Amino acid sequence: MFKKNALNASVSSSTSAALITFKYVLVATLWIFFSDYVLRLLGLNDSAQQWLQTAKGVAFVVVTGALLFFSVRFQLHRRREQEEALRQSEERFNLALVGGNDGLWDWDITADALYMSPRCRDIFGIDTSRQELLTKDWLTLLHPQDQPAAHAAMLEHLQGKTERLDVQYRVQHPGRGYFWVQAGAQAVRDLNGQAIRLVGVVRDISEQIKREQRLLQAGVMFDCTSEGMLICDAKQNIIDVNNAFCEITGYSTEEVIGRTPAMLASGRHDEDFYRHMWQQIKGTGRWSGEIWNRRRNGEIYPQWQNIIAVTDPYGQLTHYVAVFADMSIIKRSQEEIDYLAHHDPLTKLPNRLLITERLNTAVNRARRHQVSLGLIFVDLDRFKGVNDSLGHSLGDELLLTAARRMEYLCEEGDTLARLGSDEFVILVERRAVVEELSRLAERIQQAIAAPFKLGGQLVHMTASLGLSLFPDDGHDGAELLKNADSAVTLAKERGRNNYAFYTQALTEQARRRMTLESDLHLALKHNQLRVYYQLQKDLQSGQWAGLEALVRWQHPEQGVIPPNEFLPAARHAGLMGEIDEFVLYQACAQMRRWLDAGYPLRSMAVNMSGYWMERGDVVSSTRQALRQAGLEPAHLELEVTEDEMMQHGERGEHLLDRLAELGVRLAIDDFGTGYSSLLRLKRMPVNKLKIDRGFISDLPGNSSDSAMARAIIALGKSLQLTITAEGIETLAQEALLKEYGCDTGQGYLYNQPLPAAEVEKLLMRGDV
Repeated sequence: MFKKNALNASVSSSTSAALITFKYVLVATLWIFFSDYVLRLLGLNDSAQQWLQTAKGVAFVVVTGALLFFSVRFQLHRRREQEEALRQSEERFNLALVGGNDGLWDWDITADALYMSPRCRDIFGIDTSRQELLTKDWLTLLHPQDQPAAHAAMLEHLQGKTERLDVQYRVQHPGRGYFWVQAGAQAVRDLNGQAIRLVGVVRDISEQIKREQRLLQAGVMFDCTSEGMLICDAKQNIIDVNNAFCEITGYSTEEVIGRTPAMLASGRHDEDFYRHMWQQIKGTGRWSGEIWNRRRNGEIYPQWQNIIAVTDPYGQLTHYVAVFADMSIIKRSQEEIDYLAHHDPLTKLPNRLLITERLNTAVNRARRHQVSLGLIFVDLDRFKGVNDSLGHSLGDELLLTAARRMEYLCEEGDTLARLGSDEFVILVERRAVVEELSRLAERIQQAIAAPFKLGGQLVHMTASLGLSLFPDDGHDGAELLKNADSAVTLAKERGRNNYAFYTQALTEQARRRMTLESDLHLALKHNQLRVYYQLQKDLQSGQWAGLEALVRWQHPEQGVIPPNEFLPAARHAGLMGEIDEFVLYQACAQMRRWLDAGYPLRSMAVNMSGYWMERGDVVSSTRQALRQAGLEPAHLELEVTEDEMMQHGERGEHLLDRLAELGVRLAIDDFGTGYSSLLRLKRMPVNKLKIDRGFISDLPGNSSDSAMARAIIALGKSLQLTITAEGIETLAQEALLKEYGCDTGQGYLYNQPLPAAEVEKLLMRGDV
């Protein structure tokens, strides 16, 4: 193609030269004939004509010489410009080759001669003294594995099958060994399309190949590493993730590309956490730490994450790269190690280390909230004999069974631990009072006393228990544990199969409570319970408005036992329902008698315990008591404490609704001591609020109690409820409550709880 262009240029130059010569000859000929014709017309003599001929010839020579001068000068100037342009073009080409670190080569196919530029020779490591090379010399430099591909690519291009030759191969350098080059070329063809020359460039791409190999290796590592990786752009949009990321998070690549890592947030970290993290990334370019994220299935898991900010050579942020490892397995391993360190391997119960930690924590919490807690130390009696006679395997089976029996008796919030061998400890944080601990201790004794079936035979065991209470028996966990252990020794000294409190007074109190529970069954059976009554005064009219029925126990040996002593025992013994029904029947019958006697009483109040509400049939019992006494439901007022009302929730509301349908009046006792929901209070069919005596006792001097009493009265009035104040003992209290708008009052100012006969005397006198 290049030769065809050269031939066309040569023909064009010859044509131009012939045309110029023809024009010159034509102009010169015309000039001669025209000038001679003019001279003849002038009619001059021969000498003048000869002189003019000479002058004409000189003028022609001068003019044509001048024209030739300027023409040659113009051509030389133009040639110099072309040569300069060619030089500059060649210089730019050479500079481009040098700048691109490329070498030029030219293969004359016809002569089979190969020209290489100095840079090309330097790339191949060929001696620069040799001006021409043969193609066979070049082919010997190629790596044997690359020769077939390079030779085939060259043949395809020479045959015209490809527009350009572009091939990569390895060549051998005398000092470097084999390295990679890239060759690009294009063939020069004749008019018939046959390749006569092949001209191209060659470039050393060894570093490029190494970078590509490193990128390939990095890509393999990116996809094969067990650590999750994600790459984000400067705007924190995810642009790539690896396979480990998908395996750990559960998301596919398509689900996360284009989204931000915020999609993985667990919600466990607050804004301060992320703000500090990004401050560190912006300040140092990296961040490392533990973070909790969320998998696609919603599971929250921990991971150790490294975030790196990637910048370009100008310091501009281009990408973020995050690498993280799933710490779930590590966490589980740590939890397993922690579990083994804090739990008994046989029973899986907390060991001495863990119970000590929990005990100290519980003591601090109890001290902060000013509540009590209890500790029960359990020691199996004669366990060593079982081990010695039956072997350690059956001994372990006995310990495991005993642990399961005690664990069954524990309630939520209790902690059962094994200290070692046959020693166990129970930490009781709920209702940690003497009565509850003693009751639990007896249940443990009964559980241990049940026969153990070991190796085909029944084994009978007993246990000695020691009990201690915080804060009475110790100021810290260690002291409580030591004193409970001392109490075990005391129990064993009493003949084993026993329990003892660290303080003898508490032991006697527990014994008394258990005795009361036993005697209460006899009290109900032998009618030892009595109903006393306390009058209620209408503060506005000054008349008696009603009464409250209160239970008393007339013990045949101990005399009258106060309710604050035997009612807790009745709750533990499950007798409150029977007691409440007894009082209900007695109160209804007595109210009917007083109404028949003409006393202007409006209501008889009877307490309704939470136990009765939960386990008894209150509605049926109330209906039966009213029917049996012939009493109108409006004269009966059932009281439930604020705490019990809130504890029973919707079930309690339903019960109150059914009682209201009977026509019974309902009152909330001890109002102000619990946490009533005003919305629930509004929905309940309640007729009366009774202000707890705790808000009355310091009136009128205590401003806080005054404000509280006034607020309760105002609240009750706004809900159209009757208000009764309990615990009135002075006229000043009565006057103040009357001023606040309280409806009725009850307390020792009017009478202590008295038997019906004594109350009737007050009613007969009409004293108010």
